[in-house]
Amino acid sequence: MATTNNPNKAFRKGLREIRVKDAPDVRAAIFRILGVKTKQSFANYANGKMVNLDVDKARQIENLFLSYGVTEPWGLE
Repeated sequence: MATTNNPNKAFRKGLREIRVKDAPDVRAAIFRILGVKTKQSFANYANGKMVNLDVDKARQIENLFLSYGVTEPWGLE
């Protein structure tokens, strides 16, 4: 269920820090981690609108970004 943007659960900042050539791989991995099938669902998570981002998924996303050199992926800016 979507709500207002929560910067603490958003990873839009991390997506902006990924190199362009790595972006498709990162997005595909995040789709798998979250179990989403649509771009809209992905965008809701990326913008912090989804309230059901559990700790395990958040850690997986964090580790994914870390493997691409992004140390602070959380936030909107």
